[in-house]
Amino acid sequence: MKDVVIVSGARTAIGSFGGVLKTVSSVDLGAIVIRAALERAGLRPEVSDEMMAFAPDKLRDRGMTELEKGYANWNTDATPIAVDEVIMGNVLQAGQGQSPGRQAMIRAGVPKETYGFTVNKICGS
Repeated sequence: MKDVVIVSGARTAIGSFGGVLKTVSSVDLGAIVIRAALERAGLRPEVSDEMMAFAPDKLRDRGMTELEKGYANWNTDATPIAVDEVIMGNVLQAGQGQSPGRQAMIRAGVPKETYGFTVNKICGS
């Protein structure tokens, strides 16, 4: 990778422990933010040929899963783009399931072929 570009950004609302956001999971908050960042930039994620070349054999020609179809409602006027990777930070991820960043990515409508992971860093001190 030679050129790294941040195209857009978004963040979640700032809440307090046990506050109004307590019923919203970090996965749902992450999905909202990932999708908003892409929509603000006028982009919609798609699977590139290069990504498909590295897909597992059993999934390569199957297309979207039922789960993906439920979240893939993008504006068709948006510019198609292959998202290389999704990195989501998440503190206190106990009880969120495996890889909340990847879950959020899928719920945001980013294809399963995109790499995604979660950074769990509690404190910078």
